[in-house]
Amino acid sequence: MTKYWMKYTLSLPGELEEIFSYTIMETEYTLGWIEPQVEVITTNNGYDYAELTEKPMTAYLFEPLSTTEQEQTARLQRYLDQWEGRIKVTATEQVEEENESWKDEFTSVQVGDWVIAPSWEDAQVLEQAEHVLYIDPGAAFGTGYHGTTQDILRFLQESELAGKTILDVGAGSGILSIFSLLNGAAYPVYAADINPETDYQLKQNLALNQLSDQSVKVLIGDASVDDHLLSLEKYFDFIFINIGGEEVIQMLPLVKRTCKPTGRLLLSGIVEWILPQVVEAYEQAGFYVMEQKQSEEWVTLLLELCDNKGK
Repeated sequence: MTKYWMKYTLSLPGELEEIFSYTIMETEYTLGWIEPQVEVITTNNGYDYAELTEKPMTAYLFEPLSTTEQEQTARLQRYLDQWEGRIKVTATEQVEEENESWKDEFTSVQVGDWVIAPSWEDAQVLEQAEHVLYIDPGAAFGTGYHGTTQDILRFLQESELAGKTILDVGAGSGILSIFSLLNGAAYPVYAADINPETDYQLKQNLALNQLSDQSVKVLIGDASVDDHLLSLEKYFDFIFINIGGEEVIQMLPLVKRTCKPTGRLLLSGIVEWILPQVVEAYEQAGFYVMEQKQSEEWVTLLLELCDNKGK
């Protein structure tokens, strides 16, 4: 039997956030979350959010539906009266108890000759697919929906990966590492990410694609500053960096030290307004741009050392 809850949307001033959060814990209500009003701002890495501290915050409360919506809303209002109208109910609705409906938001996506799909995708949907890569969304970034990931996958479908050594920086879910392995890349692919969840999530996705845990060596840390990454004694045919424009520039010491003389780079997560800085930094380091792809404002670059130009 489906269980229903009342969901209340509240408006409250920022100075009441702490006391409200504390006192609501002593009631039968469940505080979902409180979010400030924000404005979207542009940065060298794309977009960020600036909190509008002078604007009221929005809080979401939940409680089991036990009588009627009108009765329960009136009871909540009586509880809120202690704040003398400073906290207001702005919306109410009945919602189903959380189940696996969130999976409906993640469906398969076609990228070139490949389909990127969650493990629960209907088999009939995939029966006509030429190639399938399974990725389950989790705490690590990278499901294949973003244009940057898709453009890297398009580049990789145009590249020879068999036997190539790979370094995947900002590996997240492991989608690029796994794609490389499914196309014959050398074991192990080195996958670096700052998020500790990457190790678990990537190994889960390896299993979905019938790949061994040993096929990827996961390195957790900041590849621009951490000694165990900067001192990596390995040289790569292909280096992927899909993070942000500023980070791509910060990774240059690692790239210069670990890229083979005949190696190539795929740099992504770059917004068009920082592209000139990225290109200038890499050209000064001896690389040149072979090709670029763009999805909306996001740019992906394929680079090679200038010594190999025309070869």
